[in-house]
Amino acid sequence: MKECPYGEKCYRKNPIHFGEFSHAHLDAIYEKGNGSGDYDIPDKYSSEMIQTQLKLLEKLFPKAGVKKEKEPNVSGSKAPVTAPIASGSSSSNNPSGSSTSTRPAAPPDTSNLAKKQRLNPKNIRDYIPVVVEKGGMAKKLERAAPYNMFLTAITDSKPTHSEPLSITLQEILDESLGEIESTVQINFMVDIGWLLGHYYFAGILDKPLLLLYGDESPELLSIGKLKPQVTAIRVRMPTPFATSHTKMMFLGYADGSMRVVISTANLYEDDWHNRTQGLWISPKLPALPEDADTGAGESATGFKQDLMLYLVEYKITQLQPWIARIRKSDFSAINVFFLGSVPGGHRESTVRGHPWGHARLASLLAKHAAPIDDRIPVICQSSSIGSLGANVQAWIQQDFVNSLKKDSTPVGKLRQMPAFKMIYPSFGNVSGSHDGMLGGGCLPYGKNTNDKQPWLKEHLQQWKSSDRYRSRAMPHIKSYTRFNLEDQSVYWFVLTSANLSKAAWGCFNKNSNIQPCLRIANYEVGVLFLPRFVTGEDTFPLGNHRDGVPAFPLPYDVPLTPYAPDDKPFLMDYLQG
Repeated sequence: MKECPYGEKCYRKNPIHFGEFSHAHLDAIYEKGNGSGDYDIPDKYSSEMIQTQLKLLEKLFPKAGVKKEKEPNVSGSKAPVTAPIASGSSSSNNPSGSSTSTRPAAPPDTSNLAKKQRLNPKNIRDYIPVVVEKGGMAKKLERAAPYNMFLTAITDSKPTHSEPLSITLQEILDESLGEIESTVQINFMVDIGWLLGHYYFAGILDKPLLLLYGDESPELLSIGKLKPQVTAIRVRMPTPFATSHTKMMFLGYADGSMRVVISTANLYEDDWHNRTQGLWISPKLPALPEDADTGAGESATGFKQDLMLYLVEYKITQLQPWIARIRKSDFSAINVFFLGSVPGGHRESTVRGHPWGHARLASLLAKHAAPIDDRIPVICQSSSIGSLGANVQAWIQQDFVNSLKKDSTPVGKLRQMPAFKMIYPSFGNVSGSHDGMLGGGCLPYGKNTNDKQPWLKEHLQQWKSSDRYRSRAMPHIKSYTRFNLEDQSVYWFVLTSANLSKAAWGCFNKNSNIQPCLRIANYEVGVLFLPRFVTGEDTFPLGNHRDGVPAFPLPYDVPLTPYAPDDKPFLMDYLQG
């Protein structure tokens, strides 16, 4: 068994991790203890953290002669099964590991998939830290209208477990939303064992799953042999530096309807643990009548057409049945715009305008956003920052803010460049997070890039989210908006997988002799909330309800808190040295 790379600094509390990695300091304490809660923990460790981790070892590797605590059967009246993930296991297997030795010898099959089968599948709380009672998600989604935007529950922030706009992956798969018959997951990083564990507890482990992923994963290369219902396809990118970064899922229901979920979270444990993530969940999208017109079932925002055009760009045959299903589904209840990025060079067309990236956002804002005072800043927030140029003018102002400043003010009026503000966790934000310095593991902004853009610091804002109980949950969410604190209004809001980078949003060529071409490297997906389509008004309320319309659920506190002179952005290098 491999040693955990974090060693004594390991903060993990999930049994999967302890089934894959050993921890010398925990093993030493566990060996000297009685195997049932009585341990001598050195003062240099966090007693509460170590106790939690030792309890996991007790369950995974019980000592001989120690009576095991009886675990509840969460499968209701159904007969228990032996393993949620591994195939070929028999009912005589002990999913908790050996009951006669302190730690078992390394198994012949050392893959993560094989190791995860040792977990006892009957206790969902051993596998998922935040468990919400089943059956209530449909009502929660109904109460989240008209925005349908959630943040993931934070393991170590108890108030988020019951917050009306907090969500878990199990809730997304909840049967109250519909009986799932098949799913699609499009994501960057995927831990297939963790994901299938969730499918098991949701009762859909045997349902067809089409998985498109970006990050290399040896487990996914052969998953189809172990689990024939899973089709995993790695998205091939045109250049080595491009990323298939989209996080989106389709849920197909037995009654022929479907649902779209757009997220900022990867499909692995850490991203759903103590990190702030955002998700938008569509209404249920029923199947259209067989004789419906080919253009039927479109939303006022053109979401269906834009989604299909995006999916076609993958050029993946296995997506065709889902594109056909989308075409035959009624998307008219959707009130947000689909906002995508696809790799390549893109030019403006007479029909759609600019199709992708920040230029697409500019087209939509210019057409539909209410007039906005130029003094209102553009607020950006992401979990990574790209190479933005030698000064704020180079790309931020010339390309990005120039697009995000657009509104429906008639052309011809002299306009000013609005201020640019960037919310990004400081070193102090991360060091005070639930996971300490390791909380910065989702913030891959490096010293080399930061040193080349010292101008950025004067635009940086702290991560603070006390109103949502998430100030200590580092943000992997990405969002962009403009709001006015004086009249408590939000003009528009974007939730997306796209970080603040040229690769994600695109960069215009600088050759004035040819038609402008927006070059994009990544696949990205997000949604744009525009008040006229969501509430029928010019702005969203900020902070409090307005005339019966709920306040827009910003993920962070306002007013923003600028960096102090001695603050510095968190850099990934701090974890490496």
